[in-house]
Amino acid sequence: MSATLFALALFACSDDGTACERISAVPAQTYQSREQCAAGIDAALETDAARRAEAPTVYAQCLSNRQMASIGSGVIDLTRVNGARFASAGF
Repeated sequence: MSATLFALALFACSDDGTACERISAVPAQTYQSREQCAAGIDAALETDAARRAEAPTVYAQCLSNRQMASIGSGVIDLTRVNGARFASAGF
């Protein structure tokens, strides 16, 4: 079994994804596989915290523990996160 864990995190972003912050009201959920994590994306985008985010777009993504560590905190540019594909909320 791989030691890589995946975290499902929500981000409040500008429309183009270049100015984003993690939504701290929603702790990142961890999963043993990317597939398990991906199965939770739609539900995460439907949470109250995602709906109340004060940003034009809310993105959700499953990131490896290495990707999460590289992101850190504060304002980030999601377009520069290698290998990540972000799903956006449709509201």
